[in-house]
Amino acid sequence: MFKNYGWIVEAKLNPGQLENFKKVMNSQVNRALTEKGTLNYQYYMSDEGDVLVCERFSNADASHEHIENWDDHAARWIDAATPTRMVHLGDLPDDVRERHAALSPLWLKPLGGFAREQAADSRVTKDGDTQFENFGWIVEAKLNAGQLENFKGVMQDQVKRALTEEGTLNYQYYISDEGDILVYERFKDLASSHIHIENWDAHAQRWMAAATPTRMVHLGDLPQELRDRHAALAPLLLKPLGGFAK
Repeated sequence: MFKNYGWIVEAKLNPGQLENFKKVMNSQVNRALTEKGTLNYQYYMSDEGDVLVCERFSNADASHEHIENWDDHAARWIDAATPTRMVHLGDLPDDVRERHAALSPLWLKPLGGFAREQAADSRVTKDGDTQFENFGWIVEAKLNAGQLENFKGVMQDQVKRALTEEGTLNYQYYISDEGDILVYERFKDLASSHIHIENWDAHAQRWMAAATPTRMVHLGDLPQELRDRHAALAPLLLKPLGGFAK
């Protein structure tokens, strides 16, 4: 099992606001780099202006520090992009949940999996801005009625195998009290992602008997050969825009 304090924010870029959005993002990222407890602050965007931000913190206090960063940039951010959805990830205290009440965030708690904290820092610099490398995806699903124990069983078998995959850096399962499932998967490189797909193929039938996939998001500059493997879910492709993963 892993610990998690964080959230995902989704938004839609407002017309003609790309450069302004990049400016406010880079200002936030530069400040976040000074926040010792901010572990991940990763911005992604599709070619159509769909925005997704992954944020992860070492503890609840660190998340409060980062919220102050947001407060100082919120007006500029919302001028450039319109928030559409928020997902809280982890056992967040009530005072943090209340700070985001306006977006009515879905609350998902860790169910199983791992995050390799010893993984190498993925930060890179491009055109003077801090960015990160990323190969991975998010899968969302709904638990089928009466299938919680069966779902936990297949998840545990997948996690056990994934722990032998050196290139699988994150394999984190979350679930809400209402049976909403989210799986965050991140890999060292393209070859590692292909190895992990073999894990899925070996467990797919049991997995889908216990839960129904509803959405998939590809994260990173994934090649077409990999996107084709998931074509049935018509995944949204989001590419790294800025930020870091420590």
